[in-house]
Amino acid sequence: MFPAGATNARPGVMNVRSIWLVALAVLASWNLFHLFQNDHWNRPPLPHGDGPDYESIAYSLSQGQGFQFAWQSQDWQSPYLADPDAAHYNQLHRSDRSGPTASRPPLYPVLIACVYSVAGRGPFGFSCVRVMAALATALAGSLAVAAAFVLGSRCWAGRWNGRWTGGVAAGVTLSLAVLDRTVRTYSVDFLTEPLALLWTTCLCLTGLFLLSNPRSRMSLMLMALWTALLVLTRSIAILWVPGIGVLILLSVGWRAWWWAAVYFAMVFVLLSPWWVRNCVLLQRAMPMGGQGAASLRGGYSDEALLDRGNWHADAEIRLQSELDREPGSEDWTQAQREVALADRASQETWEWIQERVWDLPRLMVMRVQTHWGPYFGPSLLWRLAMLMGAVALVVRLRPEGIWLIGLPILSTLSVAVLYATGGRFLVPLYGVLYALAGLGVAGLYGLAEARWAPGDRS
Repeated sequence: MFPAGATNARPGVMNVRSIWLVALAVLASWNLFHLFQNDHWNRPPLPHGDGPDYESIAYSLSQGQGFQFAWQSQDWQSPYLADPDAAHYNQLHRSDRSGPTASRPPLYPVLIACVYSVAGRGPFGFSCVRVMAALATALAGSLAVAAAFVLGSRCWAGRWNGRWTGGVAAGVTLSLAVLDRTVRTYSVDFLTEPLALLWTTCLCLTGLFLLSNPRSRMSLMLMALWTALLVLTRSIAILWVPGIGVLILLSVGWRAWWWAAVYFAMVFVLLSPWWVRNCVLLQRAMPMGGQGAASLRGGYSDEALLDRGNWHADAEIRLQSELDREPGSEDWTQAQREVALADRASQETWEWIQERVWDLPRLMVMRVQTHWGPYFGPSLLWRLAMLMGAVALVVRLRPEGIWLIGLPILSTLSVAVLYATGGRFLVPLYGVLYALAGLGVAGLYGLAEARWAPGDRS
């Protein structure tokens, strides 16, 4: 099932499957229990964040009105106005521009609209969307547990006693997934993190499989699929694509460079319908839509420099207000407004970078620090366990480190270039990081066992 360099500790398929099913049952039950304990489990998306944006587009899709916002629709507003937190929804005061939008990636709104087509839009539909997110999180965590069991049994066998290391790795990984309250909150928020977590975990596991099957065409196709789903869920993942190509080459060998070329081609084919749609809609070569430029302005700003590299909405809000005062802007379509916002934001971002060029290294370092924080309490213990796992993989030259360490590096580089969001961009990697920490603790256990029972090498 998993790679490379396997030794005498080969867990059976039935054992791996049993551990995966047990982990899935535990995590699904645990996540659903906590979801149904939350006061918002069957209410509209929370007022903060992008949840109402995704839900607004999903409502339009479910009504056959296309990929556009529905801010002023009375039917869309109705459950929000009836909610106890109605006063906190500033989205209820937004004004529509006619026509489709290219400001959000499409997959999550499409999935919400599919849920509405079956469950209806209302308390039951809202709860079904959240159940989908909770189950996606549980599935990602259970796959990480299964991977940790296999890799813990194989990576630390031979030099150390590998009899129990797989079980230790799986147990630690499952414990981290159960105890992590941060991930559970995203099931309530109507945000994209649970889906992105699932796609990233699947991508990593497929990469690990590629290590032991370097000519597996199915693995390559699956990696392109997971990558496309990830980009269609969170646009920032487009920055990962070149790096994933490098990880593929490290897995199959540099002489097989055409494997990376095939991967890029498949990702391009899978994403091209959405990209072509955006370019036609915006009448610009803007395949990713216009939101990226506006968001980047919030990352390259005085507010971000003063707040450890964190993104701030102040600059975008100001630009939106300026556009509202533009003569004739009231007649713009949504697409025209997004292009105007992107143009102005890009110009201001470039001017800010030129003025603050000497602050950029410090800004990037702060973003990375924020991305991997916090560094105290249980979070510190988790990060130390991750570090132990990474060091052990590197010291022992384990090829599994290509993916278990490579993907976090890609995420870190993306944040350094763009902006930080208080660690939110790290959430899609939590499954990988659970497993890495599990391997770290299992490696420490293996060393201790070898130290105190040197005669036992079974």
